[in-house]
Amino acid sequence: MDLKLRGFLYRRGASPEEIRRAEQEGWLALLAADRIVVPGRPRYDQAEVAEKAGVEREVADRIWRALGFPDPPEGLPVFSDRDAKALQTLMERVGSSPLTQQLDGSGDMLVEQTRAVAAGLQRLAELFSDQLAAAIELGRASGMSDEELALELSEDVDWSTLERLIDYALRLQTRAALWRKLAQRGTGDESGAPLTVGFVDLVGYTALSQTLEPPQLAALIARFEALAYDTVAARGGRVVKTIGDEVMFVADAVEVGATIALALVDAVVSDPALPGARAGIASGPVVAREGDYFGPTVNLAARLVGMARNEAVLTSGDVHDALSADGSFRWRRLRAGKVRDIGRVEVWRLRPGRDGRTPPADPS
Repeated sequence: MDLKLRGFLYRRGASPEEIRRAEQEGWLALLAADRIVVPGRPRYDQAEVAEKAGVEREVADRIWRALGFPDPPEGLPVFSDRDAKALQTLMERVGSSPLTQQLDGSGDMLVEQTRAVAAGLQRLAELFSDQLAAAIELGRASGMSDEELALELSEDVDWSTLERLIDYALRLQTRAALWRKLAQRGTGDESGAPLTVGFVDLVGYTALSQTLEPPQLAALIARFEALAYDTVAARGGRVVKTIGDEVMFVADAVEVGATIALALVDAVVSDPALPGARAGIASGPVVAREGDYFGPTVNLAARLVGMARNEAVLTSGDVHDALSADGSFRWRRLRAGKVRDIGRVEVWRLRPGRDGRTPPADPS
């Protein structure tokens, strides 16, 4: 084996036995990627890492599960000094801070914070692992040996750059969220405060997905997500999450939410690489929790998008009432119907305004 690669793996915590097995069984590239992402040699089982960090075993177990992982077998050393230090730091600087103790002395808040961080980073982890896996597969397809791939990964993958990018983005997002919550109270990020909630999904996605190869399907979803993030952010909204062929967004102002829905549907329909799209928006109180939103307003918006036809934007009566005098929009009232799990609601179809005038509602 290349001495430079062996030295890299040793420094990153791989044992001689691990390196020998990886070399014999053909997973040196995977071992190199593993130690780039998480350096350190496993030394402790679950009980020992809690003791090393000075944390109660029950609390350590809850934090580990909140990160999204099952309990490892008792006695199996899977944790390193790095894990112990991270757990100790978490408890010393977050769990025992006066502010955290004042808000929640039971420790539940710390577990919830851990769960929220893990959920937020899961998407990024999938993206970065996809890129690493694709690079390894491409190297293999080009004829590179496992050892050559491992050496290239050890020289080319710069994790510190990704760390700085995550830190930068997290700081910007946290600053923006703080201003929304503290400087502009009533804008929707407190429990029960009003927001405009929208859902946009691709029409015909299920049938189309059956005809596409996995790389083509992945490219289609990536294109839709790129359009969604660009369109929502450019018009002053926030993407909450994407769920395959659907995106959920929120906006503080009703007119912003309506404009986003119209613009995103139009962008998808105008893109030859994508099928049609439809949208549903509603406005009213929501409950914010761990970066997501819940409540009847969210449920109604989700039901409305399911009722919409291709290229249609359906809204609740509250959205219409707030914007009916705005000449930027046109309206057509649909027949009131019973919405599953909600009851009978007033539904309107929203269109862009024509010549700055809003025609009267059509009761048909």
